[in-house]
Amino acid sequence: MTDLPLELLLLIFDNVLVRTLSSLSLCSHQIRILVFPLLYRHVVFRNGKELSQFSSRIISEANGENLIDELRVADHVHDLAFRDADYSEDEFALLASALQHMKALRGLTWLGWLPRDPTIFSAVQTTCKSLQNLSLHLAKTYFDDDDNDYTSTLFGFKGLTRLDVSTRFMFLDSGKLSSSMVDMIKASPNLIALDLSLDAAKWDIDTLFQSIHIAPTTLRLRKDAALGLHAFSDSTKPTPFRSFLLSHHDKITSLALPAPQEDFAHPPSLNLPPDMLPVLREFEGTIYWCSQLSKLQVASKLESLTVLSDPALDRWDMFVEALRAFSALKALNVFAGQRYLSAQQLKVIIENTPHLECLTFTFSTIETAHTIGSQLSCLNLRVLAAHNLPCTGSLGAEEFVRTLAQYCASLVTVQDLDRRQVTTILRKEGEEHFEGCPPTKVNLQ
Repeated sequence: MTDLPLELLLLIFDNVLVRTLSSLSLCSHQIRILVFPLLYRHVVFRNGKELSQFSSRIISEANGENLIDELRVADHVHDLAFRDADYSEDEFALLASALQHMKALRGLTWLGWLPRDPTIFSAVQTTCKSLQNLSLHLAKTYFDDDDNDYTSTLFGFKGLTRLDVSTRFMFLDSGKLSSSMVDMIKASPNLIALDLSLDAAKWDIDTLFQSIHIAPTTLRLRKDAALGLHAFSDSTKPTPFRSFLLSHHDKITSLALPAPQEDFAHPPSLNLPPDMLPVLREFEGTIYWCSQLSKLQVASKLESLTVLSDPALDRWDMFVEALRAFSALKALNVFAGQRYLSAQQLKVIIENTPHLECLTFTFSTIETAHTIGSQLSCLNLRVLAAHNLPCTGSLGAEEFVRTLAQYCASLVTVQDLDRRQVTTILRKEGEEHFEGCPPTKVNLQ
């Protein structure tokens, strides 16, 4: 392997799993040196013990201890991710000491319940001046008081280029975002990606875009973001958000919009210029938004579409009519996790999406692998991801995938989104195997 050109080796290493890289690093001295930076590029903590061990290693290496080939982990850490765990103050204090040595740190991800003390966030803000990417997926927040110290510390980051905030049980006052969150966005004028997915908090999109000035390529405003169609569709008096879209639409490649605030028997047209959003390739929204998007010239260039169910306007005929305009679709997520999709509805989708490669949906309880698989026979589908798959246990899963594989010759991967199980179909070897729980092999023959 070491006889291969360096560029080719790096390309190979960059596309293998971390656990495989760890094994490769034991092969030779040269490979270890090449693989080492990739091993610690993205670090994930699942508990306090892992956090302490990592921080201790960073500090000891900074002091010249336990070094091998002068390789320091701190020089190569780009992203830190914290899984939901009960981290102690001492563990965070140790990390705070280690942060000063991580000069290459660019991203921070927090998943789960917030710590009782937010000082770890202030430590990152003070020490890691080059931080650009922040992702907060929070299960609980403390925003009932807009000016409390916790909020100010949590959202005290500046100069970000990517911001992703997802929350549950978030308390807001008068339908407004926390002023600290707005200040963080204001302090990041070069944001190229903004994703706000805030639960149980009706906040007004126009109020936000009245006070910020950004030009993102990715804009995702989801869940309980409030957008009134009556005001937004009025082209004579553009709202702050409509004005923003008209000014920066030519840069947006990925867009997600929330369900309309009002209930309509006959929803209004948005009166958007037909050449709007020329580089848009990925969209997420309700049937109404899909219908409006289908009227634009960019509809024929859209590659990925996520359709959300909206009880206020749940019109399948409107969706089918819009789908005909999205002739270049490669990935489609239809109501996944929200409502069932029947075999007949799947047939209509397939008839209107000849280039589809990835399909995500929720199985109807009355459908089987045969009724669904028969609809996939004429499709060049490579990835099927679904909720509520009609299979139980390893034997049921094997039989289900075997049936789909017989109908759809192009199918490569089946993802069970409920069990978090992935099946890869290896046709050349005449077998398929599960990469997940439990790992299994079955013979297609």
